[in-house]
Amino acid sequence: MGRLLERLMRDSQGAPAATVATVATVAAPEPESVAESQVSQGGEVENTKVQRARLLTLVADDLLPAGLVHSLDDADAAACDGLPDDTLRVYLRYLERGRRMDAGQIPPEWGEPVASFCKGCGPVPLWKGCPPVVMACPWCFRRNAGEAIPRPLVACGDCRHYLPDTVNPPAGIGGCELGHAGQWPMKLHRCKDWRKHHD
Repeated sequence: MGRLLERLMRDSQGAPAATVATVATVAAPEPESVAESQVSQGGEVENTKVQRARLLTLVADDLLPAGLVHSLDDADAAACDGLPDDTLRVYLRYLERGRRMDAGQIPPEWGEPVASFCKGCGPVPLWKGCPPVVMACPWCFRRNAGEAIPRPLVACGDCRHYLPDTVNPPAGIGGCELGHAGQWPMKLHRCKDWRKHHD
């Protein structure tokens, strides 16, 4: 991006200065071309309306919220022109999945989620068949954006931050290196800082 900006600045510095004479010699647009431009803009607006109506029909058929379509930019709605319904249905389902995940909800199409361990997020719910340990996950950029993500149940006794009870290490209430309140080693709870003993 920096090189592009430098090139644009260099090109603009090498361009001849505009004078009243050069500005005056630029031909004014013909009235017909102005009318054609307005007609084409009207056609684009009409096309956007047609595409939104088409998308609203698809979300109604798939029992998805109409807000998905209403939240689309005009350019995104217009870009749906010419795409088959099956493609648009997949597009709308992905939009809905993203909306749910942004709200910290597990997508229903994942079925019964499994607890996995993401190297960036820690414990996260993912879809069945997902590896137990992943380098990155669909929750990563949401976590990086400061959004809340759902957490599966974990036990302190399996965490590398857990400090076992000195009197009864296997079952006594212990502490946490990170300062979290002590927990029983086998009690399930939700914790964003939980980390495997060896990850």
